[in-house]
Amino acid sequence: MSVRDLAVVTRFDARLFWRDRAALSTSVLLFLGLGIGLPLLMDKLRPGSLDLLVDQHVGVLAMVLVISTFNQIAVTVTARRDQLLLKRLRTTGLGDGSILGGEVGNLVLQSTLLAAVISGVLYATTSLPVPRDLLLFALAVVLGSAVLCLLGVAFTPLVPRAELAAVMVMPFFMLAGLGSGGFGPMTQLLPDWAGTLLGFLPTSAMAELIRVAYAADGTLAGDLSAAAVPALNLAVWTAIALLTITRWFRWEPRRP
Repeated sequence: MSVRDLAVVTRFDARLFWRDRAALSTSVLLFLGLGIGLPLLMDKLRPGSLDLLVDQHVGVLAMVLVISTFNQIAVTVTARRDQLLLKRLRTTGLGDGSILGGEVGNLVLQSTLLAAVISGVLYATTSLPVPRDLLLFALAVVLGSAVLCLLGVAFTPLVPRAELAAVMVMPFFMLAGLGSGGFGPMTQLLPDWAGTLLGFLPTSAMAELIRVAYAADGTLAGDLSAAAVPALNLAVWTAIALLTITRWFRWEPRRP
């Protein structure tokens, strides 16, 4: 997988993405609407509650990133698989890693830019504080988005045809939003074992990394210690996704 080929595919996928009205309405407009609207509503209902506002922002951000990464790439890849576009791309001489890596790179880039937009809007319009460690905040968004994209690609072998992709990814979106706190502190209403299981989701790890970036009294040693477990979580999910893609990813639809 060469850097040049990866850049070419990423640029190609970006052009297709911004011409896709369905992708723009679900991945972009829904991302911005939920990402800005829910924390803004919380700020109006509970003014001055900074901890609640930060938790709401972090949880919703992790939740909407599922829409723009896992959901979007699963729908896109299955559609291109069924249209035989993936099979045609392989005949151009591009490596498999470049083809899939370009799609992942495009959505990670789009998601990071959208996350920056909603965060900037909230910093300007609400009492949401700027993260103490902006680098860790950005790193959590980029790494989390990349892992979710890989998991979305790994999920596609389970999707029999493209029309079902959008429906089949919704359970993961709901669980991810619940585990990250995007729906509020609903995990407190669940049994302890359910909360523990939800904590293993990659969105929970991403949300935890972002919360570390917001911690007011953090130090470098403290940040590294607090980020170790979430980072290990994301590394394990990355390995699972790559193994699944290597063994079971399909480049063309099943024959009837």
